Amino acid sequence: MTKLHNDWLTEGILDFEYKKYVLMAYLQHIGIQFTANKLYPYLPELKLHFDTCVRIRANQQAIRHFMPKDLKGVNVKSWELIYEDKYQEDSYINEFNQILDYAIPGFSKMLEEGTERFSEVGENIKISPVGIVPLRIEEGYLFFCHTLESMITIFQYELALYTEMQERYLKTVFVDSVRLGFGNSLAQIKVDLVKRNKSLPNPATYIVESKYEYPLQETLLPVAKKMMLKQMNVA
Repeated sequence: MTKLHNDWLTEGILDFEYKKYVLMAYLQHIGIQFTANKLYPYLPELKLHFDTCVRIRANQQAIRHFMPKDLKGVNVKSWELIYEDKYQEDSYINEFNQILDYAIPGFSKMLEEGTERFSEVGENIKISPVGIVPLRIEEGYLFFCHTLESMITIFQYELALYTEMQERYLKTVFVDSVRLGFGNSLAQIKVDLVKRNKSLPNPATYIVESKYEYPLQETLLPVAKKMMLKQMNVA
């Protein structure tokens, strides 16, 4: 299974064994992607599913806390009243809770693995300015240097508003792929971009270099974007 719908908990039949099978297939697929160092969009999806399950469990506990209770007696040592919980869960809720009990640890474990891989990739990446850094760095260009060939992939970036998770993010657009060589240095590529895009006369420009050949779209780009957000002090 390559995609787990946002409403997977309530979608279709509510059966623990069936939902367990669906979740196992999904987590297995995510594990394969992480092994191949493909982190996006899988890591934020995992975070969303995990947070949803935890929030549902917290809401259940809050509802149970405010349900009526019967006075059962008094603890004579602490002089506290002892109440008996009148809340009774039906078979539907019991089945639902079984699914949550299985899903939360599964999401948590895979989320931890993905987060560790994300940090590992960040440790193997270096981001350096190309030329003089302007005062405004909220928009500009990212150059991705490929380790196995003299190619530069260029993205234009801009600091954008918030995602559905209420986080600032970098909006990026693919610009071009060019070959480095005699007469076509990083500085010259930057000059050519300024000539092509008059709306950015003095763009902040950074070169992203990696020790390893990670997938660009699924890993290098999102990790670099997160590192840039930290550099802007908005992450």
